[in-house]
Amino acid sequence: MSLTRRETEVLGLLMQGHTNKKIAQRLNISDFTVRDHVSSLLAKHGVENRMMLIIVVSRMGKG
Repeated sequence: MSLTRRETEVLGLLMQGHTNKKIAQRLNISDFTVRDHVSSLLAKHGVENRMMLIIVVSRMGKG
């Protein structure tokens, strides 16, 4: 599956346990933009929530 550079950055910070607000601050983007990236990541990985995303990505060896 192909992720954008920004999705990869957001995913990395999600894997570290950061909130959307903290991710937005770290990447200098809006909370809404982070939310959109997280939604895209959920859809691409076929999961419904952040916890499942973290589990799936960890099992894939990307975390």
